[in-house]
Amino acid sequence: MIEDDRPVVLPVAIILCADWRKDDMETPVEAYGSVAFPGVLSTPPDLPQLILQKAMLDATPDCIKMISACGRLLMMNKAGCLALGVAEDSGFGMPWIPLLPEDVHQSGLAALGRAANGENARFHGKSESAEGTKYWDNLLTPVMDSSGGVQFILCVSRDVTEKTILEWELEGAINREKLLSKEMRHRVKNLFSVVSGLIVIAEKEAAAEDAPEDATCILREKLEALSRATDAAFVDNKSMADTDTGLIGVQSLVNSVLRPYGSRCAVVGGDALLRSVMMTTLTLFLHELATNSVKYGALGSDSGQVTVRCAAENASLDLTWLEVGGPKISTSPKSEGFGSEMIDRIVRSAGGTINRTWHSEGLVVDLCLPSAIQLQHLNS
Repeated sequence: MIEDDRPVVLPVAIILCADWRKDDMETPVEAYGSVAFPGVLSTPPDLPQLILQKAMLDATPDCIKMISACGRLLMMNKAGCLALGVAEDSGFGMPWIPLLPEDVHQSGLAALGRAANGENARFHGKSESAEGTKYWDNLLTPVMDSSGGVQFILCVSRDVTEKTILEWELEGAINREKLLSKEMRHRVKNLFSVVSGLIVIAEKEAAAEDAPEDATCILREKLEALSRATDAAFVDNKSMADTDTGLIGVQSLVNSVLRPYGSRCAVVGGDALLRSVMMTTLTLFLHELATNSVKYGALGSDSGQVTVRCAAENASLDLTWLEVGGPKISTSPKSEGFGSEMIDRIVRSAGGTINRTWHSEGLVVDLCLPSAIQLQHLNS
């Protein structure tokens, strides 16, 4: 970063030695300035010297621009012309800011205004060409005349595309780690809620007069079913995703996920073969709804029931989750929890949609997955 924001008065001698290893561009700016502004020399350069100066500026990959205080482009080296799509023989004189992508105009104008007032300024910009988008670190340095006014503005732009992309990738990796950690905490918390709910359900089933097993055996069976459903949610389908050789019926998958809750969950409607790449999405969707139902809805109530309606048409799967018999709902929640937000994000990434409606009798959730079905079969 620039440590001294005072205007730089460029030296008369041409600086040929610059420490290009430094991140700070002050030294290169002085070198470019001495070459770019022969008018500040006490003796005007001759033609061979001008040719040499132009060759020096064109040899650098940095974009070197001479800009008037009002923002007009007076001179630019070869790299700058290529980056901004300006012909080298254009004669220049055009406004500089309109040559930049529109989304960096504001920061460019702010930096130009500071430089026109005699201050060093810096902003991050970009350029777009047939080769793609490049990102630039732009340093604007005012060149002062003898009276202390701004004679020109020297703008040196350095390609920082690789660095920018690496920073984005690092930020993305950090955000993914944070999301994974948050999801892990959410899953562990939900696990305790689910197990607690299953204990209550198992005790009630065992208390029935015709119960063939005690509460411990019933609970063990439910936990094993829950384990199988969790395995299905996190199975590695990558090898099957390209060929869709691994298929499962929609109703079979729904029943597998909801088996721990016994007869309190019913699956109705048409059946179809689900594409393997959609299995994880549908399993997580059902598991999250069942978990929330145990904590807040029908599955946490003695008389609560859940019905899942399935309908398949062409490649589209429409699934409706209906809860009844749970606590009365007076109003919809003001905000969604992390689990719901995560499921929404997963469904959207699969091209699907989710709509939730909180009726007084219970929650209704409509799921649509447009490309979920491999083959319709059985009852319709």
